[in-house]
Amino acid sequence: MKHVVLTGLLTLAVTLTAFGQFPTRSEDHFWRRKIVNRIDLNEKINAPLIKRESPFYTDNQQFAEKEGLIMTLFNGLKNGDFPAYDPDTLGSRELTYDDVLRKIREIEGALTGEGDFDGEGDGTSGFDEFDAEGDGESVWDTSGDDFGGSGFDGDDEYGLPDDPYAKEADVIASEGGDEFGDFDPGPFEQVVQFVEDRIFDKVESDMVYDIQFIEIIWTDPGETLPEKKLCTFRYKEVMEALEKAQWKNRFNDAEYRNMREVFEMRLFHSYIIDISGQGMRTLNEAEYRRQTLIEFEHHLWSY
Repeated sequence: MKHVVLTGLLTLAVTLTAFGQFPTRSEDHFWRRKIVNRIDLNEKINAPLIKRESPFYTDNQQFAEKEGLIMTLFNGLKNGDFPAYDPDTLGSRELTYDDVLRKIREIEGALTGEGDFDGEGDGTSGFDEFDAEGDGESVWDTSGDDFGGSGFDGDDEYGLPDDPYAKEADVIASEGGDEFGDFDPGPFEQVVQFVEDRIFDKVESDMVYDIQFIEIIWTDPGETLPEKKLCTFRYKEVMEALEKAQWKNRFNDAEYRNMREVFEMRLFHSYIIDISGQGMRTLNEAEYRRQTLIEFEHHLWSY
């Protein structure tokens, strides 16, 4: 019986130490900072977080989710595996999949002038505040100007080629809906943020990276409007879903990882945008603060 108990305790210990996502006791905290990290999904090193491959390269049965980080979170929310949270009232207001989908529709409606970007009001304001003429027509409307329509449809005098992504979207729409059913994930596959506590454990003499939240950010495809936080997920609640999501190693098909490993092994590039309420204004400042944290950790080991 003792051997069974010891084996069980050993298995539990191995499981708990397999990843660095288990914070230390608050009494053992020598130093702690809450840090907001930003991941640019357009960077090549971050491409496996969203990149979808041909079915020939996704036949690994180990992973149930193969559509990337964003779709893994949305699919888990849709299936009721975990809730999302309002980023403005974190911890006090949960969001269901229908709530998040409603916010997406509001954003899409705002882009077309049929909705309200903030989710408040009469739903007709959209982004009409950019109309500087006050005559009800957008100042960006070039349908009747000297450029002769849009001028970028591929058939104009400049001979510009058609947008292949627009063609693909037209084909999908003609077949009765978009590829993902409920919405286009494109505006959400640009930027993602995660919030973590960096803790120096005075007992273990180790720096612990305790991830708290993952934030989904909406970005304007036209790169004009300000970005908006759509929803937030608690990392501890989505860990199981991330373990089922595939991260493709483009150098070795035998070394695919799951998304949880990727987050906790830091197999991506990110930069700091906030440290305990002190925001970073430039990339140079963010890099300087990152180097400062590394230097501080180094000094903790100096005697």
